[in-house]
Amino acid sequence: MMTGSERKTFLHKVQIFFVFILFLAHSSLKLCAQLNEGGLPRSFTFAVPPDEKSVIQIHSPVIFDLQSEDERNPVPYRYAVNLPVDLDIRTTGHWSGVSGGTEIWRLEIFAPGARAMTLYFSDFNIPSGGKLFIYNPQRTLCLGAFTERNHNHERTFASSLLPGERLILEYDEPEGGGALPDIHISEVAYAYRGLPESSKGVRDFGQSGACEVNINCSEGQSWQQQKQGVARVSVKKGFNSYWCSGSLVNNVRNDGKPYFLTADHCGYGTTPADISRWIFYFHYEAPDCSNPALEPAARSMTGASLIAHGGNGGEAGSDFFLVLLKENIPDTFNVYYNGWSREITPSPSGAGIHHPEGDIQKISTYNTPLISSDWNGHPYMSHWKVTWIQTPNGHGVTEGGSSGSPIFDNQGHIVGTLTGGNSQCGAQYENLPDYYGKFSYSWDQNGTDSASVLKYWLDPDSTGIMVLDGQATAIGDLQTLNPIQCFPNPFTDQVNLRQANAGGIISVKIYNQTGQCVYHAEPGQLTGKDIKLDLHPLSPGFYFLKVNGMQFNAVLKIIKL
Repeated sequence: MMTGSERKTFLHKVQIFFVFILFLAHSSLKLCAQLNEGGLPRSFTFAVPPDEKSVIQIHSPVIFDLQSEDERNPVPYRYAVNLPVDLDIRTTGHWSGVSGGTEIWRLEIFAPGARAMTLYFSDFNIPSGGKLFIYNPQRTLCLGAFTERNHNHERTFASSLLPGERLILEYDEPEGGGALPDIHISEVAYAYRGLPESSKGVRDFGQSGACEVNINCSEGQSWQQQKQGVARVSVKKGFNSYWCSGSLVNNVRNDGKPYFLTADHCGYGTTPADISRWIFYFHYEAPDCSNPALEPAARSMTGASLIAHGGNGGEAGSDFFLVLLKENIPDTFNVYYNGWSREITPSPSGAGIHHPEGDIQKISTYNTPLISSDWNGHPYMSHWKVTWIQTPNGHGVTEGGSSGSPIFDNQGHIVGTLTGGNSQCGAQYENLPDYYGKFSYSWDQNGTDSASVLKYWLDPDSTGIMVLDGQATAIGDLQTLNPIQCFPNPFTDQVNLRQANAGGIISVKIYNQTGQCVYHAEPGQLTGKDIKLDLHPLSPGFYFLKVNGMQFNAVLKIIKL
């Protein structure tokens, strides 16, 4: 017969093991979430039934009216309208007790017909030990736990998209109770297009044109680093949400400061509160050249602040919008800070990487020199004109949602950001040109102060450098085939590494889910074919084990019970 404490320990290990099984079966699920602490809601652990008292239904928009507006204003690409609500943890939802004497609060939001929803929080403050989760009623998708780790100075927050017309919020109070959190939802983004219809048995995935080329086709083979810096951006602008594209950009200090470059026409008219709730989706791509039947995972960050912008959407210059993400990007995200060139010599060839109509990442290719041009008849030679070519797997073009995406020269450097153009799928349109605001123009010609040019931010020490290479983060891709074995996994106190050849491992580091290094093996521990790592000080949860060898690098997912 178990004692109370033994039962609690047993249940905890069962819960962790269950999460591990889910992690193996759906390993992308955790990676698609925002920065979070992981874990499962208490209602999952203690099998708490659904709470009908907590359901709030919001009125759906008239889709026909939205479609008419979108035809008149196709750029940037609107995918959702943000419906105003007034949902506060103090006045909505329902509290209930669970085993152990703690309480949980739940609120279910029902938006009939929505393809997906994002929640915009106008007040967000979680006390120490508190956890907020957002999941679907089937409990197959779960975001969180969101904690005090997700705070920002504006006390705002936004959840990444959760498919479907219903979602549930759950707040789990700390052990022993504690202060009530501040959770206030002011808007629900009702996604009506630019996303798969989750109600269909097999997802109708992929909204962009049939001629588009996936980034992991042969055309993208030489652009695998650059793609890691390009992201789909959910742009909040007033009571609408739009898809744009953009890229992380390196600065001369190579310090990993998370600058992100997109188009001015994407961000023009937004407020600081809006930008603090932008969502950046990295690695949103098909695993190979085919369009997937199911939506792939992504890794997302929430929130940024405006640093500089210029061009007035291209009418008065190069159309750039530079923001700084609210948080440093964890090494586990495996992103790439793209390099750039402010040379005025046209690149002879290169590619554009983008998310047309908010779709998975695509690549468009050019093999004739860029042409210096104005934009739409305005009196500034602020843009590069490009014409895309047919390639083995299609004829990449750009579409709504591609706005702000980078165009690269033949050396892999950003030389412009997309303003717009006439290319689209269809034989009569595929050879029409597109126009990218010149990076060289954004550098120092859109204005004279630091709020209107790039140079003060990307070269803060005024080195005068003309071309800067990109910068990778530390961890790298997860590897499935390694010259080492790691066991047991899950583990309790110790992990064993077995290598094919003694002396092949140089260093071993372990990172938590937020990218912090929590363990570093001493050199004396790495001798012999079998290496034992004492990890009993680590807290239960998920970790990334990075092994650097003489002829290999590997990252493994491990879990402590």
